[in-house]
Amino acid sequence: MKTVRVLIVEDSAFMRRIINDIISETPDLEVVATAKDGVDALKKIKDYKPDVLTMDLEMPRMDGIETVRHIMAENPLPVIMLSSHTKVGSESTLKALDAGAVDFISKPSRNLSGSFEDSVEELKNVLPQKIIAASTAKVDLIAPQKTVVHDGAKKYALRTGRKETAGVIVAIGASTGGPKALEILFKNLSPDLPAAVMLSQHMPPGFTLSFAQRLDLFSPLKVKEAEQGDALLKGQALVAPGGYHLVLHNKTVALDSGPRVNYVRPSIDVMLESLVDCEHSVVVVIMTGMGKDGAAGTKVLKQKKKDTVVIIQDPSTALIPSMPSALQKDGLSDIQLPVERIAAEIERHTRLFSKQ
Repeated sequence: MKTVRVLIVEDSAFMRRIINDIISETPDLEVVATAKDGVDALKKIKDYKPDVLTMDLEMPRMDGIETVRHIMAENPLPVIMLSSHTKVGSESTLKALDAGAVDFISKPSRNLSGSFEDSVEELKNVLPQKIIAASTAKVDLIAPQKTVVHDGAKKYALRTGRKETAGVIVAIGASTGGPKALEILFKNLSPDLPAAVMLSQHMPPGFTLSFAQRLDLFSPLKVKEAEQGDALLKGQALVAPGGYHLVLHNKTVALDSGPRVNYVRPSIDVMLESLVDCEHSVVVVIMTGMGKDGAAGTKVLKQKKKDTVVIIQDPSTALIPSMPSALQKDGLSDIQLPVERIAAEIERHTRLFSKQ
């Protein structure tokens, strides 16, 4: 494997040292330079030609969001944001992803439950994987999207005053590159989708509430962060909270704090496996992401549940193609499409299932 050259952009000298040590101790990764702010980073990109950047959000002179915008306009490169767990931090992270950042990771903090050392250890486990995955990202696929903000009063459940239990579940899984791809998918769904949506997007605690609220703005559907006991309603999407598996239990959703599966929680596999014995028809949608989460759950679901159809994002159009490629390789996908066409296929199959 070719050595991945990394530029660290970080305001704090203490955090620069931590990140530098983690990357320097990882085979096939090399720190080529560090920068204290965005202005410094733009100069060092030209001088050192890195493959991947790690980027702080809050910096003097030029913050992380503005720096990402400059990078994507002038010299597109994969950028991984390091973000705080605060509400402001999570909202800023989503803006950075919208500007073109590939992925993000939580910055170690003494304010989290657990020790600072534990959060540094988590960074050691996750950051190298994200850098390696980011180095393969198809940054040419990142482009600003024109989004339409939907008035909540126009959403199906609110407009009609009805809360109809769904007979069809659309189970969506995404990871790296997911937030932007999901915005495209959700804005193209109809407000009267005759199905409930369960969404597992790999995100840590503290970020999924802002993510669900953002999707809700862009989507004709009602989108909310899932809560224990939520019903599966037509025209509503439930987002797995960071730190919990989203599962179906006794006809309502449950939040499962069980062990991570393949290093992640929420896990797409866990969500899909919980649907095996349900009374609903299921449309599975697996989108961009690193790893192969979703493949094992899809396999079990297809083997045991005949009223299941599987749609994958065409790997050639995915920022990180690993997850949809895993299903394609195992012969588990029924349909593969670019993200812009997935909503129409979801609509078609949910309406067919609803008539059965």
